[in-house]
Amino acid sequence: NFYVQRGATSEHRIKELKLGINADRLSCHKFIVNQFRLFLCQAAYILMLELRTSAEGTRLETAQVSRLRETIIKIAARVSVSVRRTLVELAAHCPFREEILLMVQR
Repeated sequence: NFYVQRGATSEHRIKELKLGINADRLSCHKFIVNQFRLFLCQAAYILMLELRTSAEGTRLETAQVSRLRETIIKIAARVSVSVRRTLVELAAHCPFREEILLMVQR
């Protein structure tokens, strides 16, 4: 009961960290730099988990980190910044428009 079987959720989380966020890129010669890079990757992973939680009830609620990154973060949008607000305009044909708007509201 103590041993976690292969393919369990813990291995999926490690895979998401390595492939989705590239947390295995620790190529600097100094330990402290690699430690800081890993810290930033962990912060990005936690952000992705929060995005997945806010997508509950949509098509993206079970999406992997790489899918979330491609559909939410790497999208074309027009950003207008003024003194009081930042306006993000999505394209009219954005396939996940409703999901993104719901996530922003949450």
